[in-house]
Amino acid sequence: MRHWLVVLVISCVAYEARAEDAASQAPDPPSDERLQTLLSSPTMTASRAYALGVQLFDADRLQAAEQAWARSHTLEPNPVLLIAIARVREELGDEPGTVAILERYLVERPDAPDRAAVEARIATLLETPATVIVRSDEEGHAILIDGKPVDDKTPARIELEPGVHTLVVVGDGVQVGEQTVQLGYGENRELVFTASTPSEVVVEERDPAEQPAGAAAPAKRAVWILTGISAASLVTGTVLGVTALREERSFRNDPTTATADRGERLALFSDLSFGISALTAVTALTVFLTTRNTKKRGERADARFRLEARGPGAAATLRF
Repeated sequence: MRHWLVVLVISCVAYEARAEDAASQAPDPPSDERLQTLLSSPTMTASRAYALGVQLFDADRLQAAEQAWARSHTLEPNPVLLIAIARVREELGDEPGTVAILERYLVERPDAPDRAAVEARIATLLETPATVIVRSDEEGHAILIDGKPVDDKTPARIELEPGVHTLVVVGDGVQVGEQTVQLGYGENRELVFTASTPSEVVVEERDPAEQPAGAAAPAKRAVWILTGISAASLVTGTVLGVTALREERSFRNDPTTATADRGERLALFSDLSFGISALTAVTALTVFLTTRNTKKRGERADARFRLEARGPGAAATLRF
């Protein structure tokens, strides 16, 4: 094990020494066009490509530095170079690209001494929210995200969870438009709403007393059915109970095994019927109260600004 570590240290030192020597002899960083020619040259070496990447990174030419380090890794695979490339991608704000290259590093270097730190960094990046910049022709327009208004007005910078979101911009009674976007973790997206932005938003006034046709019918039918079952079970239990009492009197006058068994069965069925009656009665009451409370909540909600689905778009409804 110690021998392997010594070899690794010597290899890394030798690699860095070759790169530093190449960097000390290199002129100013080449232009993008010249860089492509150099990197594709058959005489290009891994250490030379690495040195070019260092120069370009120091010159804040991050994408060019990544190209140079990627070429170096191709010429002489070294997982450490992937960490440098991951740093470039993170500097550029490319969280998905950073995660991809860090995962590749762990695959190419399964015994990486910094595995725990790299895995922790990946986990942190996967929780990075997406950022959306919302702009409109005029400032101060209201923004609704997935049917819910937000406090920010345009222009606004908003962080959202990765996934699909629908954004609607409304201003002074005029529907500027809506857009549905798929956002990845750490993604940066700018949405501009103009008069030409397609929109399915409609503002309308609705009578508070207006209710969707047949909305409460299923619940009402369920209450009546459950009430009927409860009543029938109650009557059945009563009849069976009375019959069981008669069998008990018969048993007292003429004790027989048949009379005793018949009386016990009738008493058992009577108890079951009463239990079914009580259970269905409680269920019917629960459904009735739930339906009534839902109706009251709907009436209170009529005074709010609501967003409703309408075809492929959405409908903003202002209720009074």
